[in-house]
Amino acid sequence: MKIREVIVVEGKHDLQKIKACVDADVIYTSGTHLSKETLDQIKHFNETRGVIVFTDPDGPGEKIRRRIIEVVGTCKHASLATKQSKHKEKVGIEHARCEDIVESLMQSATYDIEGKSLSWYDFVSLGLTGQKDSQNRRNYLSTYYNMPVTNGKRCFQYLNMMGKSVDELRDVIEEAFNGDNRE
Repeated sequence: MKIREVIVVEGKHDLQKIKACVDADVIYTSGTHLSKETLDQIKHFNETRGVIVFTDPDGPGEKIRRRIIEVVGTCKHASLATKQSKHKEKVGIEHARCEDIVESLMQSATYDIEGKSLSWYDFVSLGLTGQKDSQNRRNYLSTYYNMPVTNGKRCFQYLNMMGKSVDELRDVIEEAFNGDNRE
């Protein structure tokens, strides 16, 4: 599979794994301390070819993703569930199966930083925060839309950046949770 965009990962082992799975140009951030040069390079690639941010499903991966969003702005994102990238006690893209990596890259979504498709009221009314099962609902949406598992505030931001409407989310949640939709 050939990928046009430049894939941004955390480290050398992630780069090697991605290159073993797909035909793509890949760069790595060398961890959470992204240099100005690396961020400038990612921004340049995003403007010329597009980038897909593909970080590990853990705290450091989320920190890198947030920093790239802050500096680079709107770009594509791919993610894996923890269970897809776990080996013993370690979590990382380098531990994932190529099939999962390819599927995640095929499902990458553009996160538009200007996106405002969903109000906080809508988010709450969908039971995505403030309810006993809110975390389960967010986890389901994370899997369904191939986005990182997060807390309520970050999930709200990701759904807005992906342009998801209250009607679309209501349909997805009702289908998954048998119509139990807190409205």
